[in-house]
Formats: sequence, C-alpha cells, structure tokens
Amino acid sequence: MKKSSDLALGSWQFGPSHGFWTGSTTQASRLTISAAYKAGIRHFDTAPAYGNGLAEQLLGSVLSGKTATIDTKFMPKHPSLVAQDVQKSLDRLKRTSINTLYLHWPSSSVDLSPIVASAACLIEEGKVQSLGLSNTPLSLVQRLQGLPITFLQIPCSLLWTRGLEEYKEYAEKQGLSLVGYSPLGLGLLSGNHHLRPNDSRGDLYVYQDRAYSVFMELLELLSFLAKEKALSMAQLALAWARSQDFASILVGACSPQQLLPLLDTDVISLDEGEKRLLDEVAGRLSACAPPSWDNLFGHRW
Repeated sequence: MKKSSDLALGSWQFGPSHGFWTGSTTQASRLTISAAYKAGIRHFDTAPAYGNGLAEQLLGSVLSGKTATIDTKFMPKHPSLVAQDVQKSLDRLKRTSINTLYLHWPSSSVDLSPIVASAACLIEEGKVQSLGLSNTPLSLVQRLQGLPITFLQIPCSLLWTRGLEEYKEYAEKQGLSLVGYSPLGLGLLSGNHHLRPNDSRGDLYVYQDRAYSVFMELLELLSFLAKEKALSMAQLALAWARSQDFASILVGACSPQQLLPLLDTDVISLDEGEKRLLDEVAGRLSACAPPSWDNLFGHRW
C-alpha cells in the first residue's frame, strides 16, 4: 500500500484576507498552532498575504525556539524587491532561513523569470533552502523549468480536481514534489455548508446554479461513505487527499477541536470503488466551472 501524504498545517485561516476566514481570532489561532505542534506536526505553511503578515507573526511567536519546517511565499513585482520582502517574512517568523519559498500567484503583467531567479540567489545566501511555485498553470511552470524549482503547490481537494492528473504526471517526470492545499475544500466538505457561507467562500463556483446540484451530490456521497466507515466527512475528504501521492497535504483548522480528529487520517483507507465514485463526482463538479478556469478561485494570472 502506498504511503499516505504527510500532513502540514496551513495558516490562511489565522490571517483573514480577501473576505475569507472573517471569524478567526488570535487566541484560537495560537491554541491551534500549539495543539498541532504538541500533536507532532512539524511542517507549517504561511504567506505574507494572510492577514497582511498576521499569520506569519503568529507562527513566529508560537513556534519561536522550536524545531519546525516553515514555508512561506512572496509575490513581488520587481526582482529588486524580492530580498527585502523575504527579510520581512523572516523577521515576522523569527527565523534566519525559510525552508521553501513559494511564488504565491503568478502574473501575466510582469516577467517572472528574473523575479524567481532573484529568489534563487537567496538560496546561496542561506536565507532560503528551496523554491516552489504556487497556483501556477503548467504552461507557465514549463516556461520556468530552467530555474531551481523543487516544489509545486496546488489544490488537492474533491472541490477542485481539474488538471490534477496532469500536474501529477509532470511532477513525476520532472522530479518535483507536490504539496496540496484545501483538502477540505476551505471547510465546505465538512458537511456544514449546504447553504452559501456569509464570507467569500460563498462566491466560489460550487454555489453557482450549474454546479450547486453536483456539489450537493458530492456532499451526499461523502456523508454516505463517512457513515459507512464511522468517520466524519472532513476525515474522509482528507483521507482522499492523502491518498493522491503528494509529498504533503496542508490541512487548515480554526481550533484544536477541528484539527485533532484529522491527524490520524493516514490510517484510513479507501478502496478502488470508493475512490472511483468520489473521483467521478468531483470531476463532474470541476467541469461545472468555466472552461477557462485553471484554479478553484477563478483567479486570472
């Protein structure tokens, strides 16, 4: 049996941004980070965009002096800004080195090659250990192939499977490691969001007319399979993500109570028939998004 993907703690929910995670509190975030570390999580992912640096600050404060892998991101508009932006992240994280530095979102308005090359210089300085690309279409990943990219970070969620197999094939061929985010579909696969949430998640494509009935079908299937296995829907959705042969999966949680039941999902197995059922409905759901979309958010680069 293939090894289940390792778990890491994502931190977008700790720093509300762009209308997402508006109900999070600093105290709950601190408790969740502490609970993750106490439970054995040693890999954490963050970004300056999460709460305008708040998520980085919280991780830096709670994990100060502790051994941990911490990845963050950057999105500068000019190569000359890369070093200073990364230094700001290091200061907030209270670290001297970032494990993996990801380009957070690509842009079609600037030439990314010199920007990523500038980030690569930080490896030689010891401020960054490896580089990655996040939310980057394969066509652009291929254009940046000559740069020292080690990781690709993409959704690994039943809420968005479009292009998943292509990324997996490309990563295997090029020797890249895949890191998946939003395995619980930003919390929408927990079974608590049949109705549109009152934050930016309500703008996701799954609540549009064409997709909504298929989204409900996916939730019903998750609910049925979860009951058969005496699991929560969130546990089952995460178990599916952990079976996708990624190096690691970023799980999000707003409290220790949400997080702790998810940590033992490596022992949950799905048979081929269950995987096929989930893959089929998830594929039909992703097909309901506009054909031009290459990411869950419909964000254009």
